[in-house]
Amino acid sequence: MPPLTPRRRNLLQAFMFSSLGMLPRHGAFAMSRSTTFKQVVVIGAGMAGLAAASRLRAAGHEVVVLEARDRLGGRIWTDRSWADSPVDLGASWIHGVRANPVARLARKYDVATTVYDFGDLAANTRSAPLYEASGRPVPAAQVERLSEDQEAISARLSALAETASEALSLDAALRQALDAGGLDGARRENVLELQSRIIEDDYGASIGEVAAWGLDESGGFGGREVVFPQGYGQLTDHLARGLDVRLGHAVDEIDYREPRVRIHTRQGLFEADRVMVTLPLGVLKEPSVRFTPALPAQKREAIERLGMGVYNKLYLRFPRAFWDDVPAFSQRGTRHGMWANWYVMDRIVQAPVLCALIGGDAARRFEQMGDDEIVRDAVERLASIFGARVEAPVGHRITRWASDPFARGSYSFPALGCRAGDRQALADPVDNRVHFAGEATHEHYSGTVHGALLSGWREAARI
Repeated sequence: MPPLTPRRRNLLQAFMFSSLGMLPRHGAFAMSRSTTFKQVVVIGAGMAGLAAASRLRAAGHEVVVLEARDRLGGRIWTDRSWADSPVDLGASWIHGVRANPVARLARKYDVATTVYDFGDLAANTRSAPLYEASGRPVPAAQVERLSEDQEAISARLSALAETASEALSLDAALRQALDAGGLDGARRENVLELQSRIIEDDYGASIGEVAAWGLDESGGFGGREVVFPQGYGQLTDHLARGLDVRLGHAVDEIDYREPRVRIHTRQGLFEADRVMVTLPLGVLKEPSVRFTPALPAQKREAIERLGMGVYNKLYLRFPRAFWDDVPAFSQRGTRHGMWANWYVMDRIVQAPVLCALIGGDAARRFEQMGDDEIVRDAVERLASIFGARVEAPVGHRITRWASDPFARGSYSFPALGCRAGDRQALADPVDNRVHFAGEATHEHYSGTVHGALLSGWREAARI
């Protein structure tokens, strides 16, 4: 069906709003069954859900979006507690703007971005200062050697991934690559540590949890990396305009035994011709949302085998900047790998703010710490580098994505033992009435906002 003209769309909206006035009776849609338009419930107001809903609505379908949280965005979350300095607690970067659909969306909505080419830890080695655990700067010659070693081992690792079995972990593959490269002693340990931090950053998982073949799973886009000075949430806010989004509607059960799908929430019952599930993989792994009948075995097994990574953030706001004029800095030999990477945000948010990004086992450990302990531990690490220049922070923002009942993690990853077809199995509709979208369902761009966006458009097109 071609897109509606503005006039036709307005007439349809008027009809939709009048029919939805009957919702308080039982929550089911009331549009006439004689129409060829479909009634669709989208579960989740993150990027995938809102992208799908906006396209379905533009095509004339009647759409309601159910969101468990009291905000839009899902794992896109712009915190505006600091009125002068919004910070992204979830997604931050557009990783490569060339032909990237998220970059096109930002241009469409005239949302400002700024270049910040420091989302790739492997590339940061040469361009950001590196410190020892003691706080002493690593000499430039050692940094250059580390960069060269890491690049050589990374190439060997990629070659191993092309023929890796499902049983080979990235940890085992990396050690094979180190052996083949003849690295030993301190050079070996330094590459092993750097590569571990890179994997934690890319997958939100420890290097032993990730399947080696998964290095070949995702593609990318070229061009610069950019961030949003006023927050990523501007995109989801734009997508949500004009949509019927019900916040605070947590779904308990999706019953697809009858021709009409019944969606049970704590606020009542909804019925529709189709339902689109954009719940994070971490939530699908839990019994909090029940499918009746149970999902097909192939889909359940894919959900179980795929991994859900954890990637947390700490923002610290200080009275003034005490750090050097650099975009980022790193420290090796930190305890449990925490506080290894700091991002200097003052050029982006126009305030003296540092951000630490922590993935994998360190991120899980982070979630067990109290706020005061986290801040104290982080400031001690900063003091090991900057000494008495460090002042007490005047504010902080902390994430705990694994503890979030509506996320249970940050993004999916190819866990050891998962199979190449698992993402497709997760994406496949059930009975052509229960559809699945979200970053975990995209075979080429999992773990990214652009993967979530494309998956939402994919399922909207399928409907």
